[in-house]
Formats: sequence, structure tokens, C-alpha cells
Amino acid sequence: MTLTGFLIIIGVFIALMFIYKRADKAIKKMDPKVVKKFNWVGFAVGIIGGVAWYLFHNGIYMIVTLLGVVIYFLFYGYDKMEEGQKQ
Repeated sequence: MTLTGFLIIIGVFIALMFIYKRADKAIKKMDPKVVKKFNWVGFAVGIIGGVAWYLFHNGIYMIVTLLGVVIYFLFYGYDKMEEGQKQ
């Protein structure tokens, strides 16, 4: 791996952490049903992208899988936490 590739990976990781911290406030304001829907969509996109990546060996499916996993973990846990507070 070159230095440029390593720096790109570190930059993407830092950007994802920044997005996660900023999205926290917006996600907490959302309706728990919408959050749960986003969570399931992220899970489905991650699974479908992973299977397609395995079957077709195309790099675009790797990005789709990463996007699904990021969406899933971005909304993970908020649906349970918010529903518990409303009851």
C-alpha cells in the first residue's frame, strides 16, 4: 500500500467519525419509526451489496456494501433508545 492510499483510508475514517458525531443530533430528533426504517434499509443494502460483490467481483458493490454498513451503524440503537423513552 502506498502512502497516498494509506492517507486516503485515514481521511475517509476521520470523515466518517465526523459525520457520525454530527448526525447524532439530527437522528435523535427523528421519529423512531423513520430511524428503524433507515436501519433496515442500511442492513438490506449492506447484505445485497455484499452478496453482489461476492458473485460479480465488481468494485462498485464493495462501495455499496460499505455504504449499507455505514447507514446501518449510523442508525443502530437509536430506534430502541427513543422508543424506550416514549413509553
